Amino acid sequence: MMSRGFWGSYTNSLDSKGRINVPSKIRKNLDREDDETFVLIRGTDPCIIAYPRGAWKDTVQRIKEKIGNGRDFRIVTRRLMYQASEQKVDKQGRLNLPAHLIQYAKLNGNVTLYGFEDRLEIWNPELYEKFVGDTESDYQELAKDLDF
Repeated sequence: MMSRGFWGSYTNSLDSKGRINVPSKIRKNLDREDDETFVLIRGTDPCIIAYPRGAWKDTVQRIKEKIGNGRDFRIVTRRLMYQASEQKVDKQGRLNLPAHLIQYAKLNGNVTLYGFEDRLEIWNPELYEKFVGDTESDYQELAKDLDF
C-alpha cells in the first residue's frame, strides 16, 4: 500500500547536524508500513529524492517491470542504490540527510521540500527557482494541452 501522496511546498532549515524537520502534514500522509522511514537517493536534477519505504518498494518494482531484471536493471539500480540512504524520522520530526547527498544537492541554510505524488524532493531554493525559470517556456508548451 502506497502512502497517500504529497503535494505543496515547505521551507525549512538544514541544521548543523544535517537534519531537516519533516512537517506534520507530510508525516500524517505516511502509511503505517512506512514506519516514518524514507529512502533518500540522488535526483536526476540537483536535489534529494525522499521515498517513503513503501513507495520505494513500489518504485523498484516499476523499474523491474519497465526494464526487466537483467543487465539494464542492474545498471539502473546500482546507480540508484550506491548512495541511497534509509533514514527514519526521529521523535522530534527531524530527518537526517547524509553529507554526500547534502553536497550533491548543494544544500545549505534553507531548503525547500516539494511534494511530488509518492515522494518528496528536497532542493536548494535558489536552484529550484533557477530550474523553474529555465523550464518556464517548456512548461507553458506542455501545459497548454492539459485540461486543468
